[in-house]
Amino acid sequence: MKKEIIVVKDIVTGTSTNTEGVLLFLAMDKALTNGSIIVLSLKACTPMSSSFLNSSIGSLVEKHGFDFIKGRFLLADHTPTMVTLIKDYINDVKNLAHK
Repeated sequence: MKKEIIVVKDIVTGTSTNTEGVLLFLAMDKALTNGSIIVLSLKACTPMSSSFLNSSIGSLVEKHGFDFIKGRFLLADHTPTMVTLIKDYINDVKNLAHK
């Protein structure tokens, strides 16, 4: 599988709204649909709101399922705090789906 680097700041100007989240979701969904592994670059990324996460990563997990995106979703250019936030968010979405 080829890797597709998606730079958040090249897709959206901020990381706080649902609209921005949907734009990122569409880019990530296209990459997965084309058989690529997503490398999500968080370089110069502002703090992410729950609305943004719900509309981007949450929608991706809901559409494709945790087991499918596991191993196909990587992070780059991040801080430890960003990794923890996204990892915890994905685990929460996964746990909610299994209830």
